[in-house]
Amino acid sequence: MSALHKHAAIFQKLHEEIRRGRYRPGDRLPSEVALGRRFGASRPTVAQALRELQRLNLVERHAGAGSFVRGPGPAESGSLGLMADGLNATEILGPLSIEIAGAAQAAGWSVLSGSAVADRSPDAIGREWKARGVSGVFFAPLEHHPVRAAVNRALAERIMHVGVGVVVVDRDVSEFPERSGLDLVAIDDFFAGFDLAAHLLGRGRRSIAFVARPSYPSTTDLRLAGVRAAAARAPGARVEFCVGEPGEPGFVRRALRRHRCDALICSNDATAAQLMQTLRTMGWRVPDDVGVAGFDDVRYARLLSPPLTTMRQPCAELGATAVAMMLSRLRDARAPARRVLLRARLVARAST
Repeated sequence: MSALHKHAAIFQKLHEEIRRGRYRPGDRLPSEVALGRRFGASRPTVAQALRELQRLNLVERHAGAGSFVRGPGPAESGSLGLMADGLNATEILGPLSIEIAGAAQAAGWSVLSGSAVADRSPDAIGREWKARGVSGVFFAPLEHHPVRAAVNRALAERIMHVGVGVVVVDRDVSEFPERSGLDLVAIDDFFAGFDLAAHLLGRGRRSIAFVARPSYPSTTDLRLAGVRAAAARAPGARVEFCVGEPGEPGFVRRALRRHRCDALICSNDATAAQLMQTLRTMGWRVPDDVGVAGFDDVRYARLLSPPLTTMRQPCAELGATAVAMMLSRLRDARAPARRVLLRARLVARAST
C-alpha cells in the first residue's frame, strides 16, 4: 500500500473513532510511534494524517505533549444550508445529506434545505441564503446542466459574496482536471476506480468497458482514470470508454461486440442496475458471460440479481468531515482551501 493510501486510511480511521466517541474531547491520542505500529506506517505518514485532523480543528497538537481531541467551540450554533438539486437524480446525495444533517445537529446546528436551483440566477440564490440567516452552505454541484461548470462556480461565488461560507461535497465545481480552490469533501474517485478495476483484474478479467451516460459528471473522469491506471499494470489488459444509455440494447450490444468485453464497470450503481437488466433481456449472464460493477453501494445494490459489486461511499465519515470543515471555515474565513478525499471501500458481491 502506498504512502498516500496509508495516510488516507489512518486519517479516515482516526476520524471515525473520534466521531464515534472512542476518543473524546480532551483525550490524548496515541503517540506517532504507537500509531505507526498500529497501522504499520512511518512516522511522517502518521504525522500527515494528524495534520489533516488538525486542519479540520478535530485535534490540537502541542510540542512535547502530543495530540489531543478538541472540544466544540462555545459559540458554535445556528443554521447551515444544504443545496443539492440532485437529491432525487443522484442516489448517493440522499444518504449523504442525512449524514450531514445528523453531524450538524450533533454539533448544535440546524440544516435547511435549499429550494430548486434550475432557472434561477446565482444572485437570487445567494440573496435567498443570506435572508434565511445561514452561516454556511454545503453545496453538491449541479450535474445535469448544459453549462454546469460556469453555473456551479457562479453559485458558489455568489453565496460567498454575501458572506456565507461554502463547502463543496461529492465533487468539485470545476471539471476534471481543473480544481476550483474551494473547500471540498468527497471520496477519492481516482483510487475508487483503481481499486474496483484491480478487483476485476485480479479475477482474470482483461477487457474492461467503462460505461457512463451522456453528460456524465467529473467524478466519472476521475474513476475512469483510476481504472486505466490499474489496467496499465496488468499484462494484456485494456479499457474502453463507452458513453450511451444502459437501457438501450443497441448501445449495449455494440459495446460488447466491438470491444469483446469480459467486464463492465459502470459510473454508478444506477447505471449498473439498468445495464444488468438490459443484459438479462439480451440473454447475457452476469457474471458468467460478463462481470458488472458500479460505484456508491446504494440501498438496492445488494438486492439486484445477482447482487452488485460496488465501491461503498463512507457517507457517515463524509458527512462528519464536511461539518467539521464547515465549522473550521466559519472560524477562519481566510484560511487556505482544503480538500479531504476519503477512501471508498470495495464490496465484492456475486456480479463479479
